[in-house]
Amino acid sequence: MNSGITRKLFLALFATGLITMTATALVVRAALGGHRWLCGDNLMYLTMLGVALLGAVALHLARRLLVPVTPLLEATHRMAMGDYSVRAPTAGADELARLAVDLNRLADTLARNDRSRRDLLADISHELRTPLSILRGEIEAMEDGVRPLTQDAIASLRVEISQLSKLIDDLYELSLSDVGALTYAFGPVDMTERVATSVAAFGDWFDAKGIALNVHLPDDTLIIDGDLHRVTQLLGNLLENSLRYTDGGGAVRVYLSATPTQLRLEIEDSAPGVPDDALPRLFERLFRVEASRSRRSGGAGLGLTLCKHIVEAHGGQIAARHSPLGGLALTITLPCHRQMPTAASGGCGAACGGSPSGARRPAPARLDDPALATSC
Repeated sequence: MNSGITRKLFLALFATGLITMTATALVVRAALGGHRWLCGDNLMYLTMLGVALLGAVALHLARRLLVPVTPLLEATHRMAMGDYSVRAPTAGADELARLAVDLNRLADTLARNDRSRRDLLADISHELRTPLSILRGEIEAMEDGVRPLTQDAIASLRVEISQLSKLIDDLYELSLSDVGALTYAFGPVDMTERVATSVAAFGDWFDAKGIALNVHLPDDTLIIDGDLHRVTQLLGNLLENSLRYTDGGGAVRVYLSATPTQLRLEIEDSAPGVPDDALPRLFERLFRVEASRSRRSGGAGLGLTLCKHIVEAHGGQIAARHSPLGGLALTITLPCHRQMPTAASGGCGAACGGSPSGARRPAPARLDDPALATSC
């Protein structure tokens, strides 16, 4: 009997049964021996005394067994009322002690989730309030004649509306992802072409900020089983993150490679870097290393969270580390599309579902340092 509760119940029942059997045996023996004190009302009095004694013993044993249960009941009741600071005593090594440990862990989890919910609501309200306050201030300035209604003023309003719309869209997609309702239409996706197209789309923005953009693409076509829209969104969020949080005059490097089973995408940028304690939290929603700098850059701390959801939905992993350029490096691994290699295909392209190509795929516009490009 390794169970503590089982052992206590067994001892209690055994002791109660032993006392009952002993008392019964003594009474029967005395009656058979012809003792006069068992005649008349004495037998009834003796029976009542025995019942009282057994009741006292049972009550004492019940109280001893319920002593560790009472704090658990009180802690559970307070937790049900919303008090997550309560903790149950964990003395002992039986099932009740283990139950108390699990109850305390549940209280910690509920308290942490409650704090996260409060922080999330506060952060969302702040992020929504900031562009709305700017919009209201600019509109009031135009109404009062302080600021003329020009194309530049309208463009400024459009930027704030775009940021507000993107924030709402990201929050909506995150909520769908949390409940498993974010839809995916999987099919073959040419990652080499997707990366090249996404980089070309951001080329003007990197040039305007003076950031050197170096891209390394393989010769072969790397294909994954994914959702074209979500993959495009993933690449856009990653490049936008590097664009926002890389100082002007810096550099961003994009590497795409593959093994026989996995595709690997690395995006490295230059300063500023990320502290060690912030690296594990980069994929938390609304987390930003420096809130004031992020607000000036227009970020809300949702892009990398969405990236994590999209990567995991495709069966891959995303990780953050320090970049050799002095900034942040993001590494994504995705399973390659399973396709039997052909005799004409070789190396990485065949293993990743690619087709043979005699020449390198044309690089997108504005790719710096083409000499650094490598093949798979």
